Amino acid sequence: MLSKAIITPGGENEFQLRVLKEERVGLLSTRSGKSYLILDSLDYWYDLIQSAFPKKKKCSCSNEWFCVQFNYQHRAGEVDIEFVQVIATCTNCTKLSKVMTIEFKYSPTLQFLEQPIQYCENPNIKYKYKELNCYWKYRDLELFLQSMTANLKLHIYCYYSKFPENTRHFEKVSYEKAIEITEVNHRYFDFYFSVNEVTDLSKMIASYIDSGVVAKEDLWRRYELIHLSSPLSIMGYGLLYYIHYCAQYLDKGNVANKSLEFEKMTLQLESWLKTAFVTGRGKNCFDGEEAHKHVMAKLNLKR
Repeated sequence: MLSKAIITPGGENEFQLRVLKEERVGLLSTRSGKSYLILDSLDYWYDLIQSAFPKKKKCSCSNEWFCVQFNYQHRAGEVDIEFVQVIATCTNCTKLSKVMTIEFKYSPTLQFLEQPIQYCENPNIKYKYKELNCYWKYRDLELFLQSMTANLKLHIYCYYSKFPENTRHFEKVSYEKAIEITEVNHRYFDFYFSVNEVTDLSKMIASYIDSGVVAKEDLWRRYELIHLSSPLSIMGYGLLYYIHYCAQYLDKGNVANKSLEFEKMTLQLESWLKTAFVTGRGKNCFDGEEAHKHVMAKLNLKR
């Protein structure tokens, strides 16, 4: 394993750290106020911070400044890097902590030896972005799908696993097909809704595998799409759905606008959600009436 102390081009080696550990991205800020993103964090950082800007790491001694070291592990018998361990040492008490491990499933990666951090002039850019969450029963999901097609007149695209073959598909579907897919144990990964028909679905595909296709992640960020996630089963609470969309996106660090038609449609969606679902759980929360009662009863039991 090869170890490398992180030093900026200007010679600074003490940093404040902000990391999103699960997403394996991080930001280093120097005493002079300059910011640097860890490894390939630039590819994901701006997308991830739209919900919340990560807090600074603090040592148990309350100090928030660290020296940082990257430990590189090469793949067996190869020159490429398999993973990098990010290690922080407190500048006050010298306590060492393992911040996170970043694995690489692609090649090439040797550039991260020469350029372990990337300068970032403005690490906190915000754009028009929405993440809504909804506790729904199945009939609430049906109501949502019906409104997207009947009221908003949107095209439906679904990334799903066909039952019982367990083959993966990404295709345009009718309302009836969408209902059929959701009725089989919610065997879908993502729904996408578009004002205009997508003429070339191959642009949405990341790869082709033996069991079908793999759709690109977060298609809704760059394209004019509304995203509905497959439900998360939250123990004791029920099925939690997420709806994502953004009226702007980042293009090489600059905020770019999507069409006014798309933004208008998302505002219409928000207006409909407020009338069709219960908003009492908080901002950007749209629950089915029965599901909302169940969740609130559960929350009251915990208080």
